[in-house]
Amino acid sequence: MKRFAIAILLVAACSGRGKKDTTPAGAGSGSGVAVYGKKIVVHWGIEQSASSAEVFLQTTDETGKQTSYPVGTYEGTCEAIYPAPEMKAVNGVRCKNGPKGVELHAVTTREDIIVVKLNTDEGVTPDPMAREEVTRVKVPTGIAVEAG
Repeated sequence: MKRFAIAILLVAACSGRGKKDTTPAGAGSGSGVAVYGKKIVVHWGIEQSASSAEVFLQTTDETGKQTSYPVGTYEGTCEAIYPAPEMKAVNGVRCKNGPKGVELHAVTTREDIIVVKLNTDEGVTPDPMAREEVTRVKVPTGIAVEAG
């Protein structure tokens, strides 16, 4: 009889092993916590004065936290743009002062958002290789970067 009781205890103790939870993740947990994919939205802040503008790269993460990075003051009137596809940029800013100007492009890598500057001249096709780095913002690896 003792052996029978021990055998029942062993079966009862082992019966929980090997069971898989087939409940979808988060279902019935009652936590109420939403899960968001990790991403950063890139957009621009422009403070225009009479003859120049102060430009900022702004990032907003999935929680809504916004961070602003100054990228300089540029002559003329500035506006947000979507650069030509060959520039491989998420988005940008164009500042024009007559026929001459500057374009700022936000280019992404796995770990950085790099702001590059391109001098422009009306009627001349811009060369992507002529851009110069202005600033670099570190982002965690694996985060999606989107235009805002």
